Amino acid sequence: MSKRRRNPRAASRRAARQARSLQRGLWLALGLSVLLGGAAIGWWLLRDRAQAAGVLGGVTNCRALPRFSERLGYGGRLAVSTSEREYAGLVIFDGRVPLTASPAERDIHQEPSWDDAGTLGPFTLDREGHIYTAPVPRTAVSDNPPGSLNTIYRVDSDSGELAPFVTLPGAPSAGSENPFGILGIAYDCDTDALYVSTVAGSSRQAEQGKVVRVDLATKAITDEVVGVDAIGLAVFQGRAEKRLYMGLARSPEVGSVALDGAGHAVGAFRSDLTIDEREAPFGEPRVRRISFDQATMTLYVVPFSFNLRAVSEQQQIILRYAYDAEEDRWAPFSGGS
Repeated sequence: MSKRRRNPRAASRRAARQARSLQRGLWLALGLSVLLGGAAIGWWLLRDRAQAAGVLGGVTNCRALPRFSERLGYGGRLAVSTSEREYAGLVIFDGRVPLTASPAERDIHQEPSWDDAGTLGPFTLDREGHIYTAPVPRTAVSDNPPGSLNTIYRVDSDSGELAPFVTLPGAPSAGSENPFGILGIAYDCDTDALYVSTVAGSSRQAEQGKVVRVDLATKAITDEVVGVDAIGLAVFQGRAEKRLYMGLARSPEVGSVALDGAGHAVGAFRSDLTIDEREAPFGEPRVRRISFDQATMTLYVVPFSFNLRAVSEQQQIILRYAYDAEEDRWAPFSGGS
């Protein structure tokens, strides 16, 4: 893969982050899709390809549909969204109907508790069909309950009730300069754990976000790294090792760290690719979501800065990269997207 353009100041920030992390003996990060700047695609239809643990590719093959989907009449055609403009919170709908159809035609449904946390952003499902998500303000911090922006919520697979699952420790209150908290959530089938990124406490000048690993069986936060702001997160099993990939919040880059067999981060941070900003029709492109196929990385790129902006039209580009197993590298597909 040819070398991408690098920013010396960004490299210095990465080196400082790495030094701070290694002093704590941990490096870790990741998650799923994020709703930023007031606009994004937040819906997702569960249709991952079956894949055994350790096989090249993504590690979310075990995710299941919520058991309540059958009771509500959606069955295997369920789609999930946290970005419907007409609704705060989470909704489900018929995934076979085009997104351009009306809410009635798409058969959108929302249980009473699904807007209790206000507007939501990233989400993922686990092997039992539980949905994990987090509050993300769209227009003001009043979109969400006070103190909720660093709380992971869970929609129970059986009852369909949304309730707080775990709150990340030491989270400062959201300020006017940075109204965000959790921005990324990813699931790993192999270890039944979440990777969650938060930028709570960061400002334009200070990078004080962190990423944690949450053991779903015990709710224990088993790893923590401070001093990194990340948005899009995902896990990929490469030729020689599993890695956690993250889209950085302060530069148009994707980096990763290696994971051991138990899902703990080992080794140093690696910068994997930098998006050429000329590829984006907007300023400050950042990777809000990362997804993997067997040998393909798909990046969903949106504009992002540490403030709320009302966006009248959705802005997003999609970039795809191919995995070179021999070199353990990613290279853009011919034509970009």
